[in-house]
Amino acid sequence: RVDMVLSNQALNLSKRDADIAVRATDNPPETLVGRRMSSLAWTIYGRRKDFPHLTPGAEESLDSLRARDWVSLGDQFAHLRAAGFVRDHVPPERVAIKINSVLGLTEAVEEGIGIGPLPCFIADKRPTLVRLTPINPAFTAGLWLLTHPDLRASPRIRAFLDCAAAEIAKARAVLEGDLRAEAVASGS
Repeated sequence: RVDMVLSNQALNLSKRDADIAVRATDNPPETLVGRRMSSLAWTIYGRRKDFPHLTPGAEESLDSLRARDWVSLGDQFAHLRAAGFVRDHVPPERVAIKINSVLGLTEAVEEGIGIGPLPCFIADKRPTLVRLTPINPAFTAGLWLLTHPDLRASPRIRAFLDCAAAEIAKARAVLEGDLRAEAVASGS
C-alpha cells in the first residue's frame, strides 16, 4: 500500500512526515540519503498562437521577451533557479502574476496571462505551448529520490526506491527536455 502526498511544501522526512521524497533540488538536505535520478530541464514558454512566426527550432531573443508580460512562481519558490531568473531579469512591472504551483504557472501561460519558465516535461506535452528559448542550463535542477538514513535498509523502502528509480530512468530523456524522446513518448 502506498499513501502519496502531492504538495509544493517540502515534508520533513526527519520528523517522519513521509518515508520517501521526490525532490527537485541541487542541494538535498544533508540529513537525507538518496540518489540523483535525472535533470529537470526548464525553458521559457509562451502560447503558440502568440508566436506564429516561430518555427520549430527557432528562438526568441531574451531582449524581445523582456518587453512582454511574464508569469512567475511565488516567493515560496525563490530557491528555484527559474523563479530567480524572473526576479533578476524581468522588471517587476512586467510580472503579471505570481503563482504557488508549477501546474498553475503552466495554465497561466496557456491562458495567455504571460510567458514564463516551465519544466519541459510538463510544457512540451501541451500543444498550445511553444518553447521560446533553448533549454536553459541555469534553470535546470536535479531530481532526487530521498529517504531518511534509518530507512534506507528497510525492505519496503528499498523496494519502492528501486521501482521508482526504474520508472524515472525510463522517463529520463523526457525529463531532460529531449524533444525526440517526447515525440516517441507521445506516439508522434
